[in-house]
Amino acid sequence: MKKINIIFTLFAFLSFHAQTISGTVISKDDNQPVPYAKIGIINNNYGIQTDENGKFQIQLDNIPKDKELIVAVAGYKQFRSSVGDFVKQNPHNIYLYEKVTDIQEVVIAPKNYKDKNLGVNSKSKSLMFTPNMEKGDSVVEETAVEFNSSKKLKITKINMNFSRFESTTPIKVRYTIYDEKDGKPNNLILNKDIIATISKDDLDDFGYSLDVSNEKIWLQGKFFVGIQFIGKSNGKVALSGALFKAGYYRSFYGNWEKIGMAAPAINIDVKVQK
Repeated sequence: MKKINIIFTLFAFLSFHAQTISGTVISKDDNQPVPYAKIGIINNNYGIQTDENGKFQIQLDNIPKDKELIVAVAGYKQFRSSVGDFVKQNPHNIYLYEKVTDIQEVVIAPKNYKDKNLGVNSKSKSLMFTPNMEKGDSVVEETAVEFNSSKKLKITKINMNFSRFESTTPIKVRYTIYDEKDGKPNNLILNKDIIATISKDDLDDFGYSLDVSNEKIWLQGKFFVGIQFIGKSNGKVALSGALFKAGYYRSFYGNWEKIGMAAPAINIDVKVQK
């Protein structure tokens, strides 16, 4: 009997400490859930993604308490907390505060701007980038392509070329744009979260274009355009790729790494100063 009591006590101890923190990521301004928000550890590949209703469950037992947990969504101020403070409350709702920006639209005089396409236009069927979608919210991989413009430009469309799209249900893709630091993506610079739902019928010659002309995305210098395949899908999807281009990759909030000598087929239509 004494042995049974010891085992029960040990089980209770482990159960108490093996907590799964649950909650919802909520926009403080309108009290609405924030879907598909990444919750992770800075400079670490571990994390989780909220579902379509902003709900999450995350296990933090093996993460040191002094590490910093972060939620970064375009259009909101970052949420940051030490892991030690975060696990003290369960359930733990996360409130995101809108990041107010005053962006003045620039009147484009046709004679001063020209249309141009920048980036990777490959339609290769042999060099492919395949997202890890079957693992759903437990794996969030992100890839980005580097751009550089000495002149001011406005992004009007973000384009992707698929080498494979075998999915009976639509897939969801989040678009991200970052400024640059030390040659790698740094801070999100979009003013709102942009998520597209894409089905095979939306493709034109295995290409997909997202019109962002109303988003007032003005840039100059070096920047990065990225995508994340979000949610879970049993489909088989892959982007085309091209050699000798600058592509970058990370999982959750891990460090950005250069993808060898290749990049995914992400390109942008812009209006750029002559």
